[in-house]
Amino acid sequence: MKLVFFGDSITEAGRDLSDPTDLGEGYVKIAAGKLRPLFPDVDFEILNFGVGGDRTVELLARVGEVTAVKPDVVVLEVGVNDVWRRFTDEEIVTEEQFGKNYSAIVDALKECGAKIILVEPYVLDVKDKRRFRPYLNTYIAVIREIARRENLPLVPLDEIFNGVTRDIKPAEFAEDGVHPTHRGCRYIADLIIKELKKFM
Repeated sequence: MKLVFFGDSITEAGRDLSDPTDLGEGYVKIAAGKLRPLFPDVDFEILNFGVGGDRTVELLARVGEVTAVKPDVVVLEVGVNDVWRRFTDEEIVTEEQFGKNYSAIVDALKECGAKIILVEPYVLDVKDKRRFRPYLNTYIAVIREIARRENLPLVPLDEIFNGVTRDIKPAEFAEDGVHPTHRGCRYIADLIIKELKKFM
């Protein structure tokens, strides 16, 4: 099974971009370490196509790199930078443009025959990230509608993380509200594996 993780810095997690076999140090590496013993009879080829700072427009521009490797399953995680760059670079991505970009990425992945798992972008309740919330909510609603329309599995990461952090400090899962700690990465990996099991 060729499994591709496609996303931004949350997926990249410090991987060596010059080494296509490097999985980084985040949830992708943890998921790979768990999947192989869980399914010893499955010949996994796991690739990390995460690039830090990418928005939907950048993923759309390089989706051909993913389809070229002919993946069996793609885990798609993107969206928070479409909000973040509004504040750092004043680059505004409208709800309509976000939906067009995201839908086009999904369409390209479907055309290559891959099964797709969507992962919600998220932001935790950390002081300087609270301004992200209204914009991220809009994008999440778009992703949920695409998941419904295309009948795709969706990991509701924003909902789950914000649920568990009612009783646990958000910094336990993402110190800056976005980039996951090791504990956060383990949580993400387990949620994705739960969906992947349905394809086994």
